[in-house]
Amino acid sequence: MNDYEIVMGLEVHIELATQRKIFCRCKNTFAEAANTNVCPVCLGLPGALPVLNPEALSCAVRMGLALQGEINRNSRFDRKNYYYPDNATAYQITQFYEPILKGGRVEVQTETGETKVIRIHEMHLEDDAGKLTHDMERRVSLVDFNRKGVPLLEIVTEPDFRDADEVIAFLEKIRMFALYLGISDGKLHEGSMRADVNLSLRKAGEEALGVRTEMKNLNSFVSIRRAIAYEAERQAQVLDAGGRILFETRRFDEASGTTKTTRTKEEVMDYRYFPEPDLLPVHLPEEYIRKMEEQMPEFPQAKEARYRRDFGLTEEEARILTRHPATAALFEETLRLWEAGTAGVSDASAKNDGQPEDAETRRRAKAVAARMCGDLMYLCREKKADPGQWKITPEALAELLQMQEAGAITTKTARDVFALMFDKNIEPMVYVNEYHLLITKDEDALTTAVDAVLKAQEKSVSDYLSGKEKAAGHLLGCVMKETNGQADPTQARELLLKKLAERKAAGTT
Repeated sequence: MNDYEIVMGLEVHIELATQRKIFCRCKNTFAEAANTNVCPVCLGLPGALPVLNPEALSCAVRMGLALQGEINRNSRFDRKNYYYPDNATAYQITQFYEPILKGGRVEVQTETGETKVIRIHEMHLEDDAGKLTHDMERRVSLVDFNRKGVPLLEIVTEPDFRDADEVIAFLEKIRMFALYLGISDGKLHEGSMRADVNLSLRKAGEEALGVRTEMKNLNSFVSIRRAIAYEAERQAQVLDAGGRILFETRRFDEASGTTKTTRTKEEVMDYRYFPEPDLLPVHLPEEYIRKMEEQMPEFPQAKEARYRRDFGLTEEEARILTRHPATAALFEETLRLWEAGTAGVSDASAKNDGQPEDAETRRRAKAVAARMCGDLMYLCREKKADPGQWKITPEALAELLQMQEAGAITTKTARDVFALMFDKNIEPMVYVNEYHLLITKDEDALTTAVDAVLKAQEKSVSDYLSGKEKAAGHLLGCVMKETNGQADPTQARELLLKKLAERKAAGTT
């Protein structure tokens, strides 16, 4: 492999999360009963006419703006003619001659930390095909047309990739665009984002491109990495043996980790493209483009810089919080509500710790970030939940943090309640009151608890008095347990040490 350079280009398909399909009124939903979201248009029945969904168009324009390409003010649709069982119309409506986007660029971070620009050749809108399910036991194939007509964006890159890391970084960036724009959930395992990898080899230092193979519909980053590694090695072995690489489509087999031929392309299929006669050309006025520009969100790179600058977050904290729009939204809204919760407090009382207002904001931001980057990310991993698949609301999280800041609950209680909030829509204050979890500062009750612990834990008391100061930690834990976690930890520690000092002075255990 050292004698060869890998050259790759991608074709990325993104299913748009529109309410309706691209050319009909059928619902665009995932995992419903087979053939329930269908109509004469997506079934290709005679006389049925397509009508463009404007929501799909706006999704395409916003993605085009994110890709920094040239939005085609006058695009049009074409018919790509082919027959396949999951394609009831026997043609696909796509944009071959005048796609909605020409050119563009995406910056990715290479393994060395440098920035590399991946050029976009074009992006076009089209409708998806249905889905075939092969029942090997009954030796039949079943077709589900629910996916037929789902709006697709296809992004075609230039052959600018040289290794799998660059491919993954690019796909993560595209997925991030889709998530922040709200146009797709980008779930590779559900097929809402798929990638075809076109790979060829050439001798190191050569300019001419080699013959490429196309690996279609790779649906996980792990599969993409494995497929690239295998196919590059396979082509190198063929070339070293004096063989010839065929221009073909290959399928990646997950079980064996190999690619296998599905269709040769030595004679390219004639799709007989011609303008779609039932759809008018698409004209986009400048006012429409400006409106789409105004709707563009703040993307993670800008958010990360702002979080670090305005809130003093670390690079790692900012990266975690901006990885998904749901996480960033929870962070920002929680902080805003927490800040608003003290809006009515006078300047003198709000700053009685001597910190300026921006320092207070930074302190709160760090507290929110700590809870989210620690406990929230842990719960997501533990429960195998995607960001946003939680019941935590900004209002509830802000309330919980305010209670902890005010010393109304212990750190442990705050963590326990937060874990419950992940799965249940609870109000922290109501829950804490209902289960008597508020910290008590009743000195008489605390004294009774400390005395009870000192009497029950004679060995730990003896250890402490003999110089083993770590025993105080165990005793404090017993006090907290005795009070069901309701004691003020600072107050409890002070009283415990005072009682122990008195015993030490008296020379008794």
